[in-house]
Amino acid sequence: MKSVHVAVAVIQRSNGEICISKRADHQHQGGLWEFPGGKVEADEDITEALDRELHEELGIRVLAHRPLIEIHFEYPDKHVFLDVHIVHEFTGEAHGREGQPVQWVPLTELENYQFPAANKGILEALLLPHQVVIRNITDTSIQRVIDNALKKNAFLYLRGLKSLDGLASLSDATMRKLLLPFVHFTDQDMAGVKGFNGFWHLTSKELIEVTTLPEGFRYSASCHNKDEVMKANTLGIDFIFIAPVLDTQSHSDTQPLGWSQFGELVRQAHMPVFALGGLSPEDLQQAFHYRAQGVAGISAF
Repeated sequence: MKSVHVAVAVIQRSNGEICISKRADHQHQGGLWEFPGGKVEADEDITEALDRELHEELGIRVLAHRPLIEIHFEYPDKHVFLDVHIVHEFTGEAHGREGQPVQWVPLTELENYQFPAANKGILEALLLPHQVVIRNITDTSIQRVIDNALKKNAFLYLRGLKSLDGLASLSDATMRKLLLPFVHFTDQDMAGVKGFNGFWHLTSKELIEVTTLPEGFRYSASCHNKDEVMKANTLGIDFIFIAPVLDTQSHSDTQPLGWSQFGELVRQAHMPVFALGGLSPEDLQQAFHYRAQGVAGISAF
């Protein structure tokens, strides 16, 4: 099967709007919207490819970018490797130099446009934060924990939650930022929060044991090795944690992966990945370097 390495640019204005363009009908995945970019030539690095493609397509020049996510996707006729970067500094005014429609779209409206299937991970990464706060709420007020996490513009994993009582009064915007433990709740419990638009979180053990997941919900999962990452890919998990990256007091008997091995596992994932284990918010740039969505933790967060 033909394999194509593609440089993809998520071009972002200072106001947060994202530049998208529409593929011509005669092209592969024609008629769909896309994030601009194109094939990386044999003699190019990713910076050169991004700059060339965006100049050819949109008439802009890349000044600064950072990795967002890597996606490997199998279409019936080809394998594509999407090397996706946030372009946050550029010169020129984006316009369709090849006659293609070009639009600047707020992040919250991207879901209203139809993209190729391979772009699902990009869209999810753009809507996720860069931090996940993990809290055991057994002896703590849920509302206080939620308020503190939201102040950090982070998602919140309510580890140890035993009851869904009290969640029904939360706004949709707040519930979207919550991760709830998956196995503690029956179908009847889940029906009580049918409008829940956050994530049901699976431990690595649950991830390996489960064969199907209820439809209509979003999911996150914990992974520690390649087999678990592959299972998350198969189930279509929306995002995962890979841990432990560094030594951690809570799992002192577990051998840490280290950043290099963490990066190798990130490359196997089809979805956004958060680094977890012995980290703090100060490790965010290091996580970005290894193509992570962000960082997660307990004590340092």
